[in-house]
Amino acid sequence: MESINARSESYPLALRPIYLTEQPNQPIQLYQGELEVTQQTTVIKGNGSVYFEWLPSPKVKFDFLPYHEYQLQLELEQANLKLSDRTLTKVSILSEDILNSRFSGIPKKGIILGNGQDLSYVIFHLTNFHRFVGRCISAKISGVKDRYRGRLHIEADGWTVTIDTLPNDIIRSLESQGGYAITHVGKLERSDKSAFTSDDANNFLEALSYFLSFSRGFWIAPLLQVGHKIKDEKVWEKWNFPKVSPWRSVESWFPDYANGENINRAFLGFWRRWNNPTWNEPIRLAIYWYMESNAQAGGIEGSIVLQQAAFELLSRVLLVEDKKRFMADKFAPGKDGLKAAEKLNELLQECGICNRIPKSLYQLNEFSKKLNKVEGPKVLTNIRNIIVHSGDPKERKKISDSQQSRYEAWKLGLWYLELVLLYLFDYQGDYFSRVAEKEESVPWAKNRLQA
Repeated sequence: MESINARSESYPLALRPIYLTEQPNQPIQLYQGELEVTQQTTVIKGNGSVYFEWLPSPKVKFDFLPYHEYQLQLELEQANLKLSDRTLTKVSILSEDILNSRFSGIPKKGIILGNGQDLSYVIFHLTNFHRFVGRCISAKISGVKDRYRGRLHIEADGWTVTIDTLPNDIIRSLESQGGYAITHVGKLERSDKSAFTSDDANNFLEALSYFLSFSRGFWIAPLLQVGHKIKDEKVWEKWNFPKVSPWRSVESWFPDYANGENINRAFLGFWRRWNNPTWNEPIRLAIYWYMESNAQAGGIEGSIVLQQAAFELLSRVLLVEDKKRFMADKFAPGKDGLKAAEKLNELLQECGICNRIPKSLYQLNEFSKKLNKVEGPKVLTNIRNIIVHSGDPKERKKISDSQQSRYEAWKLGLWYLELVLLYLFDYQGDYFSRVAEKEESVPWAKNRLQA
């Protein structure tokens, strides 16, 4: 009988991260060696380190010990930092230890090493992404080579992205401790193996960051990018600190242990919208509002308002600018324009999404009877109007008496927004329905099968 090790040999090796966190929130050393700090006419050389620090929020920092004691002290203000390879970056001096002549600070915009030309591939690291059922890869797990289904594969517009789950089970530690850790490592390259620049990579990875954040339900981003030439020579690094979120339990369309192939299916449509001048900015804003709403920024009430902003934007762009189903004046303020509930209703109809409140949202259905409304768009916009225009005590009392109804309204709005975005991305697969609390096919796919 074929052994596990023999079977593992037939699967591709998992990508190896360049930087690793053994435990959540563990700092990562990026550089150790000579540093030079220049502030106005003061130039001080010494030994120091550059490291990535997670708490209280992710950032790159440096610590500096001059070779000699100086009577002149650095001011807690802007300076220039030079590494031994002559990489120069603007920094802010944040603290000083006069007794030990030590200084520390933070780069203004991260640190970039190398010129980023003629890259063959870029390795990047992801924090706090969750588990999925992907393609089989092999790696040493507890000292023994084994296989596991931990690879995502994305192809779009001549780019290939590979994302591998790390085999160190750091996710379990994150679930118990919270915070931040590198959970996945990725590789970006051209499908035809041709060379590209760091600017090309940055443009693609920015889009990937928005998409993966939408899939995860909170902000994640490709961190600590390392560019290589053909012979695996490191020639470029980007020590950046974009917006990333600490670990928390949230729902999204792509749940824990979901089919990894769904990512590739959804990304293709996302990428087309992202590169469409009509859609790029609306997609950015809609995902931003979705993320903030999913995090309950401003509480349940504030999150409902953010959802409505996304619906207003997406309905206008889709129905007026893209599909041209309506003239612009129908979406302009005024007595002749469509009301917010009507715009949302038209948006859902265009996307093949039912406008009735799901039966699983029992309290919201009961609340809708008090409003004499049965359609989800009308109930949502009515609740939003009460929140924004809260001058009438009787209107306020309608929602203040039912906290569960407000929660279910927030849940319904997020469900609508997830589905609208997936529709815009031409997605045809399964997703996690937060109202049914299970995975199922997107409604437009089911409608086509029934037809």
